[in-house]
Amino acid sequence: MKIFIITVAVVILYSFTIVFSQDYRQAQINSYRLKYVCEELSATGASFFDREEYSEGYTDFDTGGGIEAIKNQLTSLLSVDSSMTSATNSYWSKNIEYKVYFYDDSGTLKVYTNGSPDREEAFTYGDLHKDDWTPYNTVISDPTVVVTINAGPGRFRLKFLDPLPDIIRSSSHEWEER
Repeated sequence: MKIFIITVAVVILYSFTIVFSQDYRQAQINSYRLKYVCEELSATGASFFDREEYSEGYTDFDTGGGIEAIKNQLTSLLSVDSSMTSATNSYWSKNIEYKVYFYDDSGTLKVYTNGSPDREEAFTYGDLHKDDWTPYNTVISDPTVVVTINAGPGRFRLKFLDPLPDIIRSSSHEWEER
């Protein structure tokens, strides 16, 4: 009987270990995927700029076009619908939230939350970007677009792991002066 109890205990412990390992690996893969999406979206937002201002030597971002392109890419890259609700085949369980920060030669920081204007602030090059959701900080030295995505907690099957922290990733794309 002693051998049977030990065997059952080892099987249960092994089952918990396997389930946690698979869930953790899936969360890690999707966190890397979210990082890739942030990098792509920041580059997308930086590719929309005012061509007249650019011909005069200034980089002013077209925030309307950039936000629209970011929203379109976000829905396809993360398997969410237009209201940022996760699709049935998506890993994410909650609504996805995102913030976009536009730093350009106009000297005005424009922040958008979920595609809507949030705030505008004056800045100068050399200021430190402080993300609202993460400890991500970077010095703004050139026109930059920063994208931060909060995808909610990962999906873990072991319920004693609740509450789980949200998976939040951030990335920036910078126009370098040459």
